Amino acid sequence: SAGLQSAIEIFGEDRVAILSNSAGTLDDPEYADAIEIERTLGIKVIRHNEKKPGGLDAVLSHFEMTDPCRICVVGDRLLTDIVFGNLYGMLSVHTLPLCKGEDNKKDNKIAGTVRSVENSILYSNWFGGRWLRKST
Repeated sequence: SAGLQSAIEIFGEDRVAILSNSAGTLDDPEYADAIEIERTLGIKVIRHNEKKPGGLDAVLSHFEMTDPCRICVVGDRLLTDIVFGNLYGMLSVHTLPLCKGEDNKKDNKIAGTVRSVENSILYSNWFGGRWLRKST
């Protein structure tokens, strides 16, 4: 996506990485998915043993940092990605999934369903619903 390419151009490819709850974990045999993502997108996938909202040590180690508030998390899952960032004082940005449709066919079906529920409950009924009610 254009946003991802902009991040790489602005920060450098060594300052942009993917922290997935599947690719790069012990659930990824021989890190095959991580390697495929790295080959396809040209972005490192952080290898880690803990699923988000765990995994802070792996992220800090990858970026050779000690202060998580110097990291920005961009993610499509509110209850994993965004909670992870907020829990450790990082800047968190919620976005749409990187891939959609056919490109996202390997997405975990349960994660996709949960993502949809998170977004509809937390945005439609909370933020969006309140905003719309106040403006009418």
